Amino acid sequence: MAYYEKVWTLVDSGEINLELDLHVVKNGERICVDLKSGFGSNEKGNMNRLLMVATIYRNLEAGYKCILLVRAPEDRNNNYFRTLRDSGVWEAHCGAEAYARIRDLTGFDLQTWISKNVDWKGDLTSETLKHFEDNNLMSYLDW
Repeated sequence: MAYYEKVWTLVDSGEINLELDLHVVKNGERICVDLKSGFGSNEKGNMNRLLMVATIYRNLEAGYKCILLVRAPEDRNNNYFRTLRDSGVWEAHCGAEAYARIRDLTGFDLQTWISKNVDWKGDLTSETLKHFEDNNLMSYLDW
């Protein structure tokens, strides 16, 4: 019981934020989803938090499925994404596979909609594009 109380003290302390981006019930299954742009070299703390959060959700009540959807394709992510994908607590998808999972969950083909309706390079001002170029942020315009 003392160990249980310590764990909940950590959860309640604000050190562990259990909020994820989306919570739904689909076909009787509870699903929590976290959406990320990508995983870079400074994501170890985020990876550890995500592992703990998914483990807590999966142990709170039977039937929770934790899904991680990452916009960037796998070759733009690093080992932190692969660790989460292989953890057994996250169903993790990236790139086109993440968009396919969004379509499966929602019935909406977001990737096709984006490709038909969004032109970041054409829609942004030249000053904004220069800022992206100067700061090596152009990959954020690939959706």
